[in-house]
Amino acid sequence: MGRFNLLGLAVLASLPSLVTANPAGRRTFDYVVIGGGTAGLVVATRLSEDPDTTVAVIEAGPHHVDEPLVDTPEFFSKALGNPAFDWRFVTTPQANLNNAILPQPRGKMLGGSSGLNFIVWDRASQREYDAWEQLGATGWNWNSLLPYFKKTETVAPQLQADIFPQAMQPPQVNFDDFHGRSGPVQPSYNVIYSNVSVPYVETINNIGVGTNSDPYTGNATGVYNTEVAIDRVKNLGKRSYAASTYFNMSSDRPNLTVFLSTQATKINFDLGDSVVSLLSSLLSSLLGLGQMRASSVDVVALNSTGITGRVFARKEVILSGGAFGTPQLLELSGIGNPEILREAGIPTLIDLPAVGENFQDHPSFTQDFEVQNTLFTYDLLRNNATFNSSQTAEYSESGTGLLANVQFVLTFSPLKALISSELLATVQDQATALINAPGTSPLARRQHRITRDFLTADDVGNIEFIMFPGGGRTRVAPTPGSAYITVYTCLMHPFSRGSVHVNTSDPMASPLIDPSYLDNDIDRQLALQGVKLARTITQTEPLNALVVGDHSPGANVTTDADWTEFTKDFLTTTYHPIGTAAMLPRELGGVVDPLTLKVHGTANLRVVDASLMPMLIATHPQSTVYAIAERAADIIRGRILGS
Repeated sequence: MGRFNLLGLAVLASLPSLVTANPAGRRTFDYVVIGGGTAGLVVATRLSEDPDTTVAVIEAGPHHVDEPLVDTPEFFSKALGNPAFDWRFVTTPQANLNNAILPQPRGKMLGGSSGLNFIVWDRASQREYDAWEQLGATGWNWNSLLPYFKKTETVAPQLQADIFPQAMQPPQVNFDDFHGRSGPVQPSYNVIYSNVSVPYVETINNIGVGTNSDPYTGNATGVYNTEVAIDRVKNLGKRSYAASTYFNMSSDRPNLTVFLSTQATKINFDLGDSVVSLLSSLLSSLLGLGQMRASSVDVVALNSTGITGRVFARKEVILSGGAFGTPQLLELSGIGNPEILREAGIPTLIDLPAVGENFQDHPSFTQDFEVQNTLFTYDLLRNNATFNSSQTAEYSESGTGLLANVQFVLTFSPLKALISSELLATVQDQATALINAPGTSPLARRQHRITRDFLTADDVGNIEFIMFPGGGRTRVAPTPGSAYITVYTCLMHPFSRGSVHVNTSDPMASPLIDPSYLDNDIDRQLALQGVKLARTITQTEPLNALVVGDHSPGANVTTDADWTEFTKDFLTTTYHPIGTAAMLPRELGGVVDPLTLKVHGTANLRVVDASLMPMLIATHPQSTVYAIAERAADIIRGRILGS
């Protein structure tokens, strides 16, 4: 066993941060899970189903119980930037965005970003998940994930009222083939709808995008009424997230321990105490089969409820730090690109240059439009104090009303439904040029070929439009008494690739996050077309009859030059970072073995979180992260569903 920290033992023995039973002052466990977020809690919950298996979760944040900023659906963005809930990461200056520095919120709490996100519960198309396996993630495809999508959720069949216009018949599929009935998360449909929704959907139909009556069956394109992670059965009207579901169903287990307000700072490796085991490890390394063994995790208390010291793992360490935290901790532990580690003053244990590379995200642009103030929008909460008070009281008493709803209308559109065939051909040519460019890596080249095929696919969304019936979400303040709709335009399959790395050996410093947004002509062109199309939607009937005018960016933005500047100045993100520890073969630029989820070069260090995803998918990723974690737990236990 590695070196023992006596101070750490003393602090660990007091166990002030436990939210689960640990009467013996346990500090050695079978499994140590780093990160009590969306994926980490799933894995910990499933592994601790075996009463003979001990599991520890190390979580940097607190456990928010009965916290309105987490639980109340309508407050879905109010915790962003609040250090009590958010890591408050930021990007490096973005060269293609006039050197803007953008926030990159991540949930710093038990439940992670499932307690901070915008609550959408959807999936991508089958073709996109199958592309992971096509790329090199053996065993990861739509069919292998579908049992786990179902395992994580309890969903009731759609009512006719849940189906938008132009989808007059319920889905012509067996509901139980694609939806779960007994999972921990309780997604639902909204029960209150703005009267802007119907004309908006009809307008989307009129620009050439059809309505999808069940986007969960393998084709997620079209406009549809999305499920949202709001519990209307057990915790009425509250967000259904990893802490309120997976953790709550396992928190009374004596073999599960959660350390809160405790940050993991380093993973320690043990080659063995005997000469024989040491020589065996060295020989394996020389043969290219080197397997470093993780033995413990160094931790630091972030406040008086945390612990400082070392937590030991008998069997495995499972890293669930997310697309930012996972590569940072790998590098802090000596796993990564030797040049980057050397510059940060960190000795290299495993030469794995792909760590922190392959960063991908969905860039987005927010526009709002004033509509007739007689329409029913969320602006009523801002404009009418009496209505606000009544809705607050209703929610407090019964978990119902407007505060228990987040009504997004999602549109995932194939590109050819939105742009001319001539422009589509130009974009394809640009993609081919990027594929053949000398500086394109083998992994990016393979990814770009797949993404080029997506450009002309009927079953892949390339641009997403999100309509929210309300204003106050752009940089331009709403006018008192007015009503708005907000339209978010999001690029689903950008060609840009960024990175996440350390630049210091200080584990308390934030990582360097460089998304490299809009770093190629394709992304810039699609961003330009997307924001122009958002305005076109509002100028098309029947929605146009309800629109008073542009609010942000304003009617004075008219030329392509104006719109291009808007995309540079107003780009945000939908906060869907992935890919920084991709599950791919090592020689292709992978960090994790897709069959075992073990970090290349290690015997017992696995990664389970969004950093595994080798390519972006056209969806809001939380349900996919849950499914990945469910499947990962079964991989660890050796019992994969459907195998």
